[in-house]
Amino acid sequence: MLIIAGGRGTRFWPESRINRPKPLFAIDGKTSLLAATVARMEPLVARERVFVLASADQAPLFRPVLKKLIPPRNLIIEPKGQGTAVAITYGTGVIAEWFSDEAIVAVMPADHYVTPAAAFQRALREAVTLAASYAAIVAIGIKPTRPETGYGYLKIGKPIKVPQSSARTSALSVGGSERESENSPRRGSFAFKLDHFVEKPYAAAASRMMRSGKYLWNAGMFVMSAATLAAELAQHAPALAEAMHSLPSMKAAQLEQSYRALEFDSFDRVVAEKSRNMLGVRARFRWHDVGSWEGLWEALRGTSRNVVMGNVLEIGTDGILARTRDHLMVLLGVKDIVAIETADVILIANRTQSQDVRKVIDELKRRGSERYL
Repeated sequence: MLIIAGGRGTRFWPESRINRPKPLFAIDGKTSLLAATVARMEPLVARERVFVLASADQAPLFRPVLKKLIPPRNLIIEPKGQGTAVAITYGTGVIAEWFSDEAIVAVMPADHYVTPAAAFQRALREAVTLAASYAAIVAIGIKPTRPETGYGYLKIGKPIKVPQSSARTSALSVGGSERESENSPRRGSFAFKLDHFVEKPYAAAASRMMRSGKYLWNAGMFVMSAATLAAELAQHAPALAEAMHSLPSMKAAQLEQSYRALEFDSFDRVVAEKSRNMLGVRARFRWHDVGSWEGLWEALRGTSRNVVMGNVLEIGTDGILARTRDHLMVLLGVKDIVAIETADVILIANRTQSQDVRKVIDELKRRGSERYL
């Protein structure tokens, strides 16, 4: 299991800071997104086989959390963030060197919201079986609930049969036959040949794709063997194919030099969109990349239009997201706002414009107020 822990998550400011990146954000105030991601793997993968990849500048921030979750050696450090194509290449190369080219690697973002865990585990088990049986890259897709323009999409192709789990894939499960039955991937699951990827669409196209029922959200979760990835890289990105085999054995100085020479790009663009060896699994768990305060509100609101965390008194409100720490927050007669209190910052914003918090960061930089970043 390879968990990619990268990026600051600037749209979650002021909770997400330079010294507290988004994977360390705790939605419930207790468990960070990173820790929750590791915990979801437990019924399927021993912690000794869970790896986290982080950049050199952020790795020290993750170590205190990870030391309770995975062995220290399982933190893979990249010299600098070079995009998901390089990150997945390097991380998979390290895992292949420690285990074998036949190792099945499930790549997961560290900072997504997923529930319930059992449904996620069923989808992942199925994806692993497909990756091993068909020697393919398997993408996990989510049925759209709205015409979202901020996500990529997967077009569903021809249905395919999911073989029975093999000895090669059963090692991912630490449970006995009873747990295997409970988490069987065949409860309403659906596997298919992936027709093609769609980049983040315009609103009209997103609405059309959602109505068609032939498209899924691209959750950024991929499963493949190291050998399959190496073959795809050799075809579509020869420089990365070479890097996959050479980077893991390099000393620090050589690694940094070689890493910086690689092109910054996404795994979707470099591999997934070009490959003709892609399968998909339609998952049935609730998923959100919680890329902004608006996204968090969407993920948590359920049947209510108000989401409050902490000591909040709200009267006559609608569509609010409020989070406080030490103080009583009173919201009276307001709607569609985000109100966030941290130790040194209070943010009040229109909820539908909360992605523009990046403008706040730019202005703070211009003013020289780095201590708030």
